[in-house]
Amino acid sequence: MADVVSPDARSVAPEGVALAIMVVSPMFLGLSVLAVAARAYVRLTDGTFSVDDCLLIGGLISYIADVGLAMHAATVGVGTVDERLNAWLASQAMKYFTIWILVYVVGLALIKSSICTTIWRIASVRRGMSIAVYFLFGLVWASFVVTFVGMLLYCTPIRANWETSLVLEGKARCGSVAAMIGISHTATVTTILTDIGCAVLPGMLLWKTQMKAQAKFEVFALMSVASMASISTIARAPFITRYEYPDDNLKYYIGYIVLFSNIESGIGCVATSLPAIRKFYMRLANKENSEADSEGSTPPKGNTSNTLVTIGGGASAFSSRGRLPRGVFSNPTDRGVSLATVQAKGGGGDGDWEQLHDGEEDEMPLSPSRAGKKGPRQMKGIRADYTYSVELEPVRDSSPGR
Repeated sequence: MADVVSPDARSVAPEGVALAIMVVSPMFLGLSVLAVAARAYVRLTDGTFSVDDCLLIGGLISYIADVGLAMHAATVGVGTVDERLNAWLASQAMKYFTIWILVYVVGLALIKSSICTTIWRIASVRRGMSIAVYFLFGLVWASFVVTFVGMLLYCTPIRANWETSLVLEGKARCGSVAAMIGISHTATVTTILTDIGCAVLPGMLLWKTQMKAQAKFEVFALMSVASMASISTIARAPFITRYEYPDDNLKYYIGYIVLFSNIESGIGCVATSLPAIRKFYMRLANKENSEADSEGSTPPKGNTSNTLVTIGGGASAFSSRGRLPRGVFSNPTDRGVSLATVQAKGGGGDGDWEQLHDGEEDEMPLSPSRAGKKGPRQMKGIRADYTYSVELEPVRDSSPGR
């Protein structure tokens, strides 16, 4: 290497994989920052900012450091063939790759923990689902411990990972290549399993939920985005075996590991923020529609609006039978009464209604409550709100003498 490249060279122009790291990594980082910022805004304005949001922000901070290390590593040899590197660049490439791995596993564990925490808040009402989420938690952090501690202890001292002369001089000791491959494959397999679990569990929760087919399809579409992270993990797996050939362009092939891992973390940040992003978009759309409707519009005489308020849902304004009432109130004391009966299938009692928890709310049931003698009491059923607009006009008194 030294006879091809100047021994004084301290950087290399990124090409191929190294250039992809320089371009793709900051792109996914930018998307992640926007997605997490939108999620944090929605949660803060709703008053539902919780532990899972803190974990995600911690993961984003680690991801920022991760991308910075990856981009610097690309300038000192990661993703570059050996013939373009001198001894110093080759050493620095392995140094920053080792540091990058330690930061990467921290960020990935925090992002996965955020996803698992969000699922647990929804699945806590079902014991079986809660156990499955606890299993995912254990798998995430077991993978973190194996990878993080394994990288720290693979060579003693740790700088022998990039200063191989210490091993040759007997001043350091490193594990076998098989141990390094085992650590990498363990991290890959557990990452794939947790990705699948985080995508499947919400689907199982929503399978028997009383939702419209379109709403279920939208949820499954959001979850399918998270499954793309597993594709990135699988794509990097073949390059792990290149550890067996440290003198055969190893720095070039580990560039693929860095590239696909950064894509994986970026997809995780964006995918876990998609529900909040959708809510943020709907708010903007509803605000624009309401502003457009309010410009130059006045309510017609005798306007009667019927708003159906469902438990856990928003208000849906419509007039009875889809048309405006024929008449108007002729007296301010006039009253109207409308009764409707809603019954769940399954017979008497509470029927087959199932109490759910909203993923956007922290341990808050999807039904209102009212004060009682023994504290707040949960209300059941569906409420219909009616709003009437009454207009009064002065009437002249035509009595004699007035």
